[in-house]
Amino acid sequence: MDHLTPVVFTDSWGSHVAIASLQGRGIPSPEPESELWMGAHEAGPSVTDRPGAPDLAAVVAADPVGELGEWCVEHFGARLPYLLKVLAPGRAISIQVHPTAERARAVRAVTGDTVYVDDEAKPELLLATAPFEVFVGMRPYNEVAEIAAALGVGRLTAIVRRAAEAEDRLHAVLAGVLATPPWEAADFARQVVAACVRLGASEGELGAASAAIVAVAEDHPDDIGLVVLLLMHHRVLHPGEFIDVAAGVLHSYVRGLGIEVLANSDNVVRAGLTSKEVNVPELLRVVDPLADGIPGRGRSVEPGLEVFDTASDRFRLHRVTPRRPLPADGSPRIVFCLRGRVTLSSRSGTLELGDAGSAFVPAGEGQVLLDGAGEVYLVSVPHF
Repeated sequence: MDHLTPVVFTDSWGSHVAIASLQGRGIPSPEPESELWMGAHEAGPSVTDRPGAPDLAAVVAADPVGELGEWCVEHFGARLPYLLKVLAPGRAISIQVHPTAERARAVRAVTGDTVYVDDEAKPELLLATAPFEVFVGMRPYNEVAEIAAALGVGRLTAIVRRAAEAEDRLHAVLAGVLATPPWEAADFARQVVAACVRLGASEGELGAASAAIVAVAEDHPDDIGLVVLLLMHHRVLHPGEFIDVAAGVLHSYVRGLGIEVLANSDNVVRAGLTSKEVNVPELLRVVDPLADGIPGRGRSVEPGLEVFDTASDRFRLHRVTPRRPLPADGSPRIVFCLRGRVTLSSRSGTLELGDAGSAFVPAGEGQVLLDGAGEVYLVSVPHF
């Protein structure tokens, strides 16, 4: 077993409080802290205490079969197939969508690394550990038409009406919004935000969504993504609730604190709320207007063990109550203690984890006993 020192990322959209508080550091942090990575991704591999290996990526590369197991290497290659994060946005993250693995491979065969940087899909699961605000999935066309009528913004009304004749009406609305010329986008966004200010005072889901868009506009003024948010479902995940996001699902994580597990990929296409490239043609090819994030809560599988169901074949997330064995013997596992103090015991020794502490358990470690008191999560590969 390897104790992990996670990597803290300092993107501008991060929080000055959330991650620092989890780790027991002073607040506010000097820089906004957006993500805490635990895994072997090349862009931010966790440091280990294993002699001769600087980080978990190096540990895995030195002995893929020994660390990941023969089955995992055969099916997913010589890389840990998942990444575990603590996600802490203080303001909205870019609106984005992920391709299927088939799409990523086909595009890379033609363009190299210019659009996608690897051959993988990037499914992800977000579990709220504090209230977490998200926009996920697209509303039905009829609902979008009702919103456009309530807002009374001429340009949006015209886009929605033109889309009524299209074979895929919702896709046509999204394409119409994103086709707004750059020199007209700011005025369009301002008109929508002004209308949302008025609707934000009303009751119900539309009022809450309108108020949320106004809040996002404080950090992303004049961005066409503010109009795109109108087309999406607005949700607030409460602690213990999760959303499972597959390829093709349009989404933006707005504000909160949560645990995110995702496939070990960097493939993403953006639709707004970002200073990075917005690749509209590719986004319109990969987005699935009918695809939505799948919400849920943990499902008890036996006393002291919950699973958070996902459609992904790359990872499985559990919550484990201490004083029992960890599940998934034979799988490469990452254990994360969100709060508390616990001990991991196996044939190779013991390891203690405190608040925000984590460890990597190689595939061949065998049974590991969890003791102590704390809120503990475990990621494994679903085959096991």
